[in-house]
Formats: sequence, C-alpha cells, structure tokens
Amino acid sequence: MINFVALDFETANHHRESICEMGIAVVEDGQITETRSWRIRPRHNWFHYGNIRVHGITADDVAEEPEFDSIWSEAKAYFEHANVVAHNASFDMSCLRHVLAQYELAFPSLSYACSLQVARRAWFGYRSYGLSALSQRFSIALNHHAAESDAIACAHILLRACEEKHLTNFADIGPAFGLQMGRLYHAGYVPAGKLKSPKASQAKSDRAQSSIRSSFR
Repeated sequence: MINFVALDFETANHHRESICEMGIAVVEDGQITETRSWRIRPRHNWFHYGNIRVHGITADDVAEEPEFDSIWSEAKAYFEHANVVAHNASFDMSCLRHVLAQYELAFPSLSYACSLQVARRAWFGYRSYGLSALSQRFSIALNHHAAESDAIACAHILLRACEEKHLTNFADIGPAFGLQMGRLYHAGYVPAGKLKSPKASQAKSDRAQSSIRSSFR
C-alpha cells in the first residue's frame, strides 16, 4: 500500500524561510497513522499583518518556541528517504529548501508530489482545487491554515485520488497523472510538475540551487 508524509508550512512573512508552524501527517499502507505539528520561531521573528490574518499566529505566540534548526534534529527522521506530499508543493518545498539553507543544514534525500497538481488531473471541471474547496467537496474536516490540519487534508486528498486510480505505489503517481515527481537531494532538487526531459529538469535544478545558496552568503 501507499506510504508518504504530507507536509504543510505556515510562514511569518513573505520570506520562504520564515516558517512559524510545520505540520505533518504520516501515511502508512494507505492509512494516516500519525500527525504532528511544531510551532517555530523564525530567526528574526518578524510577522507581516497579512500572514497573521491568514493563520492567526503572531510573534508573541512563538517568542518562546525553538528555531527551526532545533526542531529539525527531531523532524528530519520523517523526511529522510521518504515520500512527501504537499498541496501546492512548490511553496512548501521552497520553504523547506530555504530554511535548511538559512541554517546551513543538509537537504534530506526524498521524493515528493504535489496534491494540487494531482487533483487538477484527477478531477476535471472543478471551480477550485484549493485545499479548502476540495476538503468541503470531499467532507474532509479542516481547520484551514493550521499546519497539522492542512497536512491531514492534503493526505486525504492524495489518498482519494490514488484510490480512484487503484494506485498502491507512490512512484506510480507520476505516470498515472502525467506528472514529474519532485526530488530533493544533498546537492539540489528537481521540481514536481509536468513531465519534462531529464536534461531540462537538471538544468533548472542546478540554477535554482545556486540561487538559494547564494542568497544566504
């Protein structure tokens, strides 16, 4: 049966490394077996009012919480050599890459998929494929923008799409939905998205990785 870790981040401001909450939902053999969340103090603990309006977390709420590098020693076990899923994975995986680079932490080795991209190919004609709209459509309980709840909803959405395609292997998601699976590895990453040639994907990965590293020098 399918195994993966659904992931969601909330951020304090427009900087991707400003993570203030992380939530996960662990799926084993097609069932959610564990969920967790961490409140995190961003390095500068500066919150934009627009972000506060979305998730309700403030600088005071995380003033006594650990920074990301402290919680990563515990959390990284969920990600190393794992399959990871996020709804709009380009955002969440960018947050992960940027915060790891900020603290000069090694990237874990993992494969990932975007449940938003999967949903758009699994169900045609919906007005919205956002997490809230899909959760309402499929009667998934959701406290939107609470990271753990968002991760749980993401897991349910991907499981539903896989069940309808009779998929039991994470690696089959890409071919089944015409998508390229994303990868994160020590030297860089390959984004999830439409199927592309390996040469083009690697070139984009190398350019993006160079940009991330240089931004923290």
